[in-house]
Amino acid sequence: MKLDTKQLQHITILYVEDDDIVSSQTKKILDKLFKKVYVGFDGKDGLALYKKNIDDIDIVVTDINMPNMNGLDMIKEINKLNKSLPTIVTSAYSDSDNLLKAIDINVDKYITKPILIKELTVTIVELVLHYRRINNIENLAKNLVQKTTQTDKENDELNTVLEMAQNHNIYLKSIVDTMVINFQTDKNGNITAFSTKFKAFFQYNEDIIGKSIDILKCESCEQESFQKLMLRAIHTKKTVIAKYTLITNNERKFETEVTMTPFYGKDALVDGYTFYLDIL
Repeated sequence: MKLDTKQLQHITILYVEDDDIVSSQTKKILDKLFKKVYVGFDGKDGLALYKKNIDDIDIVVTDINMPNMNGLDMIKEINKLNKSLPTIVTSAYSDSDNLLKAIDINVDKYITKPILIKELTVTIVELVLHYRRINNIENLAKNLVQKTTQTDKENDELNTVLEMAQNHNIYLKSIVDTMVINFQTDKNGNITAFSTKFKAFFQYNEDIIGKSIDILKCESCEQESFQKLMLRAIHTKKTVIAKYTLITNNERKFETEVTMTPFYGKDALVDGYTFYLDIL
């Protein structure tokens, strides 16, 4: 991913680390890159800083093993306040127990020390942009509800969606399904789910569940196929973004930016992939 330095200046970090030397050295570098860095010295201190600056902080980067409160317990408490906040944990140990605990509380990234600043910076930007994109979908849904200039048909369709939404998650899923071009595959690249918008956009009339991702017509996939994109995500263990020229079933060509995020099973291995398509 090519970093845009302007993006860094719009990101505020909560960094929690109990090692004074590591904390001081890392903060000096992050201060030069990002808008603002709040530093906590244990989980209890980090939680207090988050509560005090809840509207400013875009992402949490924390050590695991700390006095008073460890990093994972701190994230649990932060999740009670904000479930839409990306989190990264760092540790000098790569033990499966902590990794599984991190997965259970939906930690987005597990980084083994010593921290590589370039890797950390790229991961921070990718996660913040990904979460902002999801939050924008939610905000778009709220704006659609508030608009008074919609036609009767649009109001009826939106009201139908709202009636089906019994809670926030179902509501958001409905909006994503009708307005966002996205699909999922299993770890082998076979399609397991797709949004209504995806099927309508690509003009698929038949059932494509279980079919290979290769059914997508791609003019530029010789440079990097979807399978190679999956391998890149496995090797880097993070979200990857690439641009493709895709062709619909009625032969319309579109330049797209594809954001692909791997998701993991309880065994900490890749279980499948989620693809989001932005028309450029």
